[in-house]
Amino acid sequence: MNVKLKAALWHYSGFFKPGRSRVGELPADVIQYLSPDNPFLKELKRRYAVFNESPHSSWASWEGKVNLLKFRGENDYVSQTYFLNTARRYEMTLAYAEAMDTLGLFSLLKEDELFGAKTWEFVPGQRISRDLMDSIIEITFLSQALGFKLNDRFRILDIGAGYGRFSHRFTTAFPNGSATCIDAVPTSTFLSDFYLKFRNCDRVKVVPLNHVADLQNGTYDLAMNIHSWSECTKQFITFWLDRLCDLKVPYLFIVPHFGNLSSLETDGASLTYDDELERCGFKLVLKQRKFHKSKLVDSLGVFPADYWLFKREINSRV
Repeated sequence: MNVKLKAALWHYSGFFKPGRSRVGELPADVIQYLSPDNPFLKELKRRYAVFNESPHSSWASWEGKVNLLKFRGENDYVSQTYFLNTARRYEMTLAYAEAMDTLGLFSLLKEDELFGAKTWEFVPGQRISRDLMDSIIEITFLSQALGFKLNDRFRILDIGAGYGRFSHRFTTAFPNGSATCIDAVPTSTFLSDFYLKFRNCDRVKVVPLNHVADLQNGTYDLAMNIHSWSECTKQFITFWLDRLCDLKVPYLFIVPHFGNLSSLETDGASLTYDDELERCGFKLVLKQRKFHKSKLVDSLGVFPADYWLFKREINSRV
């Protein structure tokens, strides 16, 4: 089935899937700000239209479907539910994530279901969501693979940051951590700028795509792309790999939609970008399943995936 058609079906069917989802109690000024008529959003769209010389992702046709008051709901940012066995999947994923949580992130990170996130509460007083559990599993993977601790100074570049999910969770848990979010979709930049300020994430910087040249060399320990390069053209992925070389970023974390690292071209074709990773000097140091400790959870957990971690010697040349 065509990827765009799949996305449309997920978007439509999300309204009928289980799981509590509501906007939540928001101040009137927030509701007023999260409007398609917001001047800042309109300005971002104008700037991005000038900067983006060619189609770079399939989001152009999806962007207008985002409900700005429910941007954490069942949508193209984060699919959250299934038609069958959703509660069982979340229970299994919660048990797995708690067992793997060596940093104690469940005690540091909470879910409040604002902005439409679908939530479950299997343990009284412990509300969970895919946003929360994916973030904890990803952070735990990176901490173990790269050896950084809660109080370490660690700096990430979040490419294709969406509404800022990962950077919110990361900087909340790590008091000396910092993040820079950048996204090629103007609505995503608008939402991440709003959301990270709303969450008081003062160690996160949101950079519009047309200011990509402002990113500074040697200021990031890790670059990451979670579930967005699978929706981008190979040309745009290559653009970012070249930028990471310029920025001298030593590590790259990728989570694709599917098993291989591939693009989505404007004609619907899929191209691998392994050759570009090799050209830029990124060597695979670890590939691991999201639920690598349990075949059962890997089969029945919430949205299994592959985690790819690459390293590049910063003195290597393209």
